[in-house]
Amino acid sequence: MSIELALIPIAIAAVQGIGTAMEKKMDSKSYSLTTIMKDEAILVKALDHYGCSPKFMDHKGMESEIGDIKILFQQNPDGIFEALFEQDIPQETALEFIKNLQEEYTSIVQQETYLKLLERAREQGLLLETEQVTEDNSIVLTFKVN
Repeated sequence: MSIELALIPIAIAAVQGIGTAMEKKMDSKSYSLTTIMKDEAILVKALDHYGCSPKFMDHKGMESEIGDIKILFQQNPDGIFEALFEQDIPQETALEFIKNLQEEYTSIVQQETYLKLLERAREQGLLLETEQVTEDNSIVLTFKVN
């Protein structure tokens, strides 16, 4: 007997999420973009992978730098991170940065989900029979039930 599980890539959600990113004018010196990111630890990993150096701040936020550009990340009341950019940073550049960062974030989420699934399957006595990565980056796992 076999069980098949498909992990739908979270990257699809990231691409759709960037399309609906809400831009808010904060003041004349900065603006913010709402992201899809909620998990602070995963955001830190994504920033590290992207080459940024995140630094935690006192007021439940973090500052990050890429080159000479500083970005402030703060969680809104819904727990979703917003990225604050200085007004002189072109919005197209900011959107591209957020898109790339969200893709890295979703890749990390997918990796962690995959590893947790394998661990839980092993705990339940399931044996991984086959693993297939599809064209849309979904992962199809087939487990053998003992």
